[in-house]
Amino acid sequence: MQTMLHGLKDIHMVISNHRKIGGVAEAGSIRLASGDEYHTPVFTNVDMSKGQYVSLCFIDEEGKNIMAHVDQIAVIKGLQHKLICQLDNTYVKQMLVDETLQYLQKLCEVNEGYVTTSFKKEALKLVQDISVTELEKRKVVLPFPLENNLIQMKKRLFA
Repeated sequence: MQTMLHGLKDIHMVISNHRKIGGVAEAGSIRLASGDEYHTPVFTNVDMSKGQYVSLCFIDEEGKNIMAHVDQIAVIKGLQHKLICQLDNTYVKQMLVDETLQYLQKLCEVNEGYVTTSFKKEALKLVQDISVTELEKRKVVLPFPLENNLIQMKKRLFA
């Protein structure tokens, strides 16, 4: 699920709705007005004040946390919404997979013995975000079976 994003508003939307839609906003590169260029930045925060975007925070491929004023951004190339398993930034990918698996395990502990529809839906969303292969690689067992190890990427709605 790689979807093109078109600006700060889209980045803000992805960050704000992370739990609903999953994934993160990643760019191919970002160049600041100072000439500094960062490859595969993953955006972590967009600050707003009085309806205006003020600053942008991201983590680069080396794991540096960078905050830049929006006026300092020269070019953002290849901005996309990606699932965690699709990230090119290996540092952030590993960090987010670890966080997601930890959250998934806590979610399974809290719902131990009760596989409700909402629990299953949230757990499947997390698995979709990190991939079934990552789940198997880490030997994480869910309290319900995964049908053929496939999870629907898109659900169609019919009127």
